[in-house]
Amino acid sequence: MELIRKVAFHGSAYDFGLFEEGFGPMSATIELTRVLEDPLDADADVLVLGHHLPGFDANRLLERAPTRARAVAVISHGPFPLNGTPAPTPLGAMAWHFRWHSEPGLAEAVIDLIEDQLNAEELYREQHRRFLLLVEDEINFASYFIPLILRELTERTLSLLPATASPERLREKAQNERPVLLLASSFEQAADCMERYGDRLVGVISALGFPLGGKNDSDAGIRLLEKRNQLQAEFPVVIMSARAHREAEITGLGASFMNKTSPHLLTMLQQHLLHHFGFGDFIFRMPGLDTQEVARARTLADMISCLEWIPLESFLYHAGRRHFSNWLGVHGYLQLAEIIRVIPASEGEAARRKLIDLLRAA
Repeated sequence: MELIRKVAFHGSAYDFGLFEEGFGPMSATIELTRVLEDPLDADADVLVLGHHLPGFDANRLLERAPTRARAVAVISHGPFPLNGTPAPTPLGAMAWHFRWHSEPGLAEAVIDLIEDQLNAEELYREQHRRFLLLVEDEINFASYFIPLILRELTERTLSLLPATASPERLREKAQNERPVLLLASSFEQAADCMERYGDRLVGVISALGFPLGGKNDSDAGIRLLEKRNQLQAEFPVVIMSARAHREAEITGLGASFMNKTSPHLLTMLQQHLLHHFGFGDFIFRMPGLDTQEVARARTLADMISCLEWIPLESFLYHAGRRHFSNWLGVHGYLQLAEIIRVIPASEGEAARRKLIDLLRAA
């Protein structure tokens, strides 16, 4: 696994101070240095470029000569850089672009995000981690969303631990069991993620318009929904757009909708993570009646109790869609989640008893 242990920062003293402040929680495990000379020669796993001057073009800098770092993050003050998308594109290979806002956790989130991308294949094959895909080509929105999503993923992973868990146990669980955040800025990148990790993908949060075939496509999010349906995947999709008049169309296609112009956008995003992607309570429902709540489980003990009495139809509805596996997976029970990824409906009550026994032994 490619762990990030050295981060080099090239930029003004002011930008470095901002990054260092948000980088604080990582200072015990990662070495952060400020580079004053040629940044491309810095000995680091990740090179962070913090310039925000009109004449500065990170992509041209990276094209000029190869960097020793495995990845580059460009964090700017608006309105620069004028080019570049959050996820790497061929123009600026391995360079992620972000923009400073009032979120001090952006620095930590950027490093966590890049480490997730560098290790996605191993985390999928070897550790059986769960994945959440963000599809966004606008730097402003990506920079707002990513810290919140990663913070929520970490909190949900730790939520089933007892209150007496040690700080060391909390850190270990967060590092080794948190769901992986994938970032895509084009249809092709998003479709590739869905094909590679779809069976462990707990959900997709996507803009409505983003590049497809190298050109901006105002309906690329709709094409992504069609791709999900082609794969016969069950994971939920949330489409974000400022075009509120498209809401009925999007919900009619089986996705949820978020208005990007809403002053409550971040709160809405958090609610979708909790209620649609399995990061909150497990809500038992009946097939064909997605709005009818049968029962709710907040802890493993609650889950066992509910499984004892819920209608068999509700159990089979969730079991056949990997809902139990995903809920356990995003809360850090990776081995158990892998065992019960698919519970054959044909086993009926026997499958229910098997799940209850596995949960009691966890």
